[in-house]
Amino acid sequence: MNRRDFIKISAILLGGAGRISPAYSRSNTLRYLCWDGYDLPRLMSEFERLNQCDVISESINDSPAAFAKLSLGGHQSYDVVSIDSPWLERLDQNNLLSSISSELRESRYQQYYPQFRKQFLPKQNPSRNWLPTRWGWIGPTINTDFVKEEDYLSYEACFARKNRGKIGVMDWGDWPILPIALYLGINPYTPLDKVALGTLRQAFRALFKNQPVFIPDVSIGQKGLLDGSLATLIGTGTYLTSAMRRAGFTQIKTVTPRPRNGLKQGIIWTEGSGAIRGRGLGELAMKLVEYTTSTHASYLLSYTGATCNLTPNIEVEKLYSPTQRDSLQIEDVGYVLENSHVHSIVPSIAQILEIWQSELFKAS
Repeated sequence: MNRRDFIKISAILLGGAGRISPAYSRSNTLRYLCWDGYDLPRLMSEFERLNQCDVISESINDSPAAFAKLSLGGHQSYDVVSIDSPWLERLDQNNLLSSISSELRESRYQQYYPQFRKQFLPKQNPSRNWLPTRWGWIGPTINTDFVKEEDYLSYEACFARKNRGKIGVMDWGDWPILPIALYLGINPYTPLDKVALGTLRQAFRALFKNQPVFIPDVSIGQKGLLDGSLATLIGTGTYLTSAMRRAGFTQIKTVTPRPRNGLKQGIIWTEGSGAIRGRGLGELAMKLVEYTTSTHASYLLSYTGATCNLTPNIEVEKLYSPTQRDSLQIEDVGYVLENSHVHSIVPSIAQILEIWQSELFKAS
């Protein structure tokens, strides 16, 4: 079960699955490539009603695949895309996204957390042509019924002999790799030399000797945390824990490690929306981008889907109940924003993944 399958099954359990495709009789039909959640019936039906249009949503399994599809000519078949921010950045660099008006940019600038204004909406020329929509953070995920939070304020526990066979590694590409680099004092968001790559190789080797459990999907990771068979998970975070907390398992949480070796240890992931350049429904497509980043839609995206995710829109915080705030660990947000890197393009990712796979093969 991958991320897409997990959300589909969860949507059925929540009673929100099975969006019925409309009769595409209108000429103004948008094609929307997005993560699950953005196509919630409650979201799309309202947009269609307000704009007298149809939206055909196509869910993706991962952002790299969506980027590849759009880059290899697929952009001619879609009007709007909502994927992870590094891949939106690449689409923008390839001139595939429509320009966002200064009025829309300014309105969102006023609504976002200051840290997101600085990161994604700087007063610069040229400006980015996409807007952030949802976010969360990567950090050790734990069950405080079984472990002490203070023991996981560092990734050191992942290498401890007492945790042999109890460290879960999410099998999600580079996500478990980046925290290890930061723990070693290596900034993966800069080009890495041979010395840094060699240090990573030794760390991967040490991790694999500790016999970690590779976790292919969210539900298995959640079960491992609940029953205590896993001491922690690396390579995931609030994407896995927040929905569990919403269900009442507040002993499950995502920790942000303390800064180490001069580097922040948390990682913030961000999704965003952009309109595809050159399509005939550019104005309507931009309305969908505007809609997905509005306070109303941001709240629905944040809390009513199969997973819970924060939004860059600080106004949404005012809409949360005390229970919702606790589910989303809102009280930790200030510390997270101050002590985390915002995920972006990783220049040496090809070399890092090659080393990871090489050491994994040797250990198996």
